[in-house]
Amino acid sequence: MKLRLHHVNVVSDNMEELHAFYSDVLGLEKMPLPPMIDHIGHEEPAAEAADPDDETWGENVAFFDAGEGDQLQIHAGRRQAYLGPQMGHGVNPLLTGHFAFRTDDLDEVRKHLNDKGIPFSDYGEWAVKDWDQIFFTDPAGNVIEIHQLLR
Repeated sequence: MKLRLHHVNVVSDNMEELHAFYSDVLGLEKMPLPPMIDHIGHEEPAAEAADPDDETWGENVAFFDAGEGDQLQIHAGRRQAYLGPQMGHGVNPLLTGHFAFRTDDLDEVRKHLNDKGIPFSDYGEWAVKDWDQIFFTDPAGNVIEIHQLLR
């Protein structure tokens, strides 16, 4: 079961302030959004990657390059306090943020977590097109995502 850190997700109620901090203060470069899935009625690009220079880009989320291009990112998104319960999940990845690992075998991770008695919320292909995602918490309550590219 090989995991590699992929991104850290930070959330806020003030998207303009959050995005300005990561781009203007820290100087991180905005990345094009991958194709997103509109899961709760927000206007997110659904068919193709979004242009970071588009005026509507990043209304609810922005991706920033935090290292090696697609290999390490900061995802800055709008806080969604009721997302987990609205979707029937016990873990809400957009309440306090989370950090994420990428794997090449999410089924192996699911089996490992089940064997260890660790409950997780299986969101499937939920927010980003072609990402199969699960979320769970560590003993301190930090939310962890593990995802696998589907293609």
